[in-house]
Amino acid sequence: MNATHTFWSDPALPFVNMRRTLGSVEAYTAHSHPEFCVGAVTEGVTLTTVRGTTHALFPGSLVLIAPEEVHSCNPRAGVPRSYLMAYLDVPWCRSIQEALFGPRERFTPPAPVLLENEPLFSAFVELAQLLASDAPTREKGARMTRFCGDLFAAAGDPAAVPDHTTADGIIPEVKSYLARHPERNITLDELAAAFRCTPCHLLRSFKKIVGLPPHAFLLNARIERAKQLLRDGVPVARVAQETGFADQSHFHRVFRRTLAATPRQYRHGFGK
Repeated sequence: MNATHTFWSDPALPFVNMRRTLGSVEAYTAHSHPEFCVGAVTEGVTLTTVRGTTHALFPGSLVLIAPEEVHSCNPRAGVPRSYLMAYLDVPWCRSIQEALFGPRERFTPPAPVLLENEPLFSAFVELAQLLASDAPTREKGARMTRFCGDLFAAAGDPAAVPDHTTADGIIPEVKSYLARHPERNITLDELAAAFRCTPCHLLRSFKKIVGLPPHAFLLNARIERAKQLLRDGVPVARVAQETGFADQSHFHRVFRRTLAATPRQYRHGFGK
């Protein structure tokens, strides 16, 4: 059975992108997303690893992945699984939390990684079907807002989470630099020199705080930039060039390892 991947977005609803994958046995390398992610397995089981702990996700539960949280979601022993994943804009999520819990300085992700809630699971599956349909945009937006309100209410007002990214003052600056310039092929030595620290200190601190070494974070930033370009309809060869990959073959390998889909599958999923 060949896996199928469908990707959905709508310029009128810029706060959400959606993915549906059917019958996949492909594994992901550890990666992160800038968005808050909500996922559900509709068939089979997915093993989700977050912060060193592996959780088994079955139909009936939701997985909640915080923005920039390094994670992987892989099949069990090559058994096919089908799943849905929504990628939600962080400022929009913050606005939903503020409507529920009052003003806050930033979006605080719900504490649980897994949320066992059959009604919310069913609502999420129905929401994915609605978003992919020809229903009016207003109805889609209202249902999306209602679902996220119900999700955050069910998870409870999250306690303030310490911002560990400030544990070493240069790490947020390094992350910002790499995210702004994913096309640059900068070495660890050059990066350390730019931020006036030793390569050893930078590597150790970055991996401890971010969960990935700088090079892996840079590849992840390239993939995030590539996803945006592909959604905009930019040809694959040009995307590979503009995001700093050595060639189109290298881009294809890293993209598939990160998303378990090819760049063309991703672009075609958005009708480009």
